[in-house]
Amino acid sequence: AFDVDVIKHLPITQMVRQVSEWGYKYIEQSPHPRINPFYKHPKAGRDTMQEYKRALQNYGVEISSFIVVYRWSGPDEERRRAAVTNWKRMIEIAVDMG
Repeated sequence: AFDVDVIKHLPITQMVRQVSEWGYKYIEQSPHPRINPFYKHPKAGRDTMQEYKRALQNYGVEISSFIVVYRWSGPDEERRRAAVTNWKRMIEIAVDMG
């Protein structure tokens, strides 16, 4: 699997195409500004996910994992709750992505 952190600046379709051209079949999805930004609620909406799914299908690539970064174990209860909410949303996104 290829961790796409180093090419997250590319548009999603181009990012998936590049992974495929390098011979990888799986993506490790690091925090991405349009999908799962560091410490923030996931931004991946329906259009973004449809674009991503289409690119994955077109280039024969799959997502092996989502790497998420949240403050879910600190002493601040408000941050912890927000992190749990974000985790739940990322799980929904992962399920939707297959």
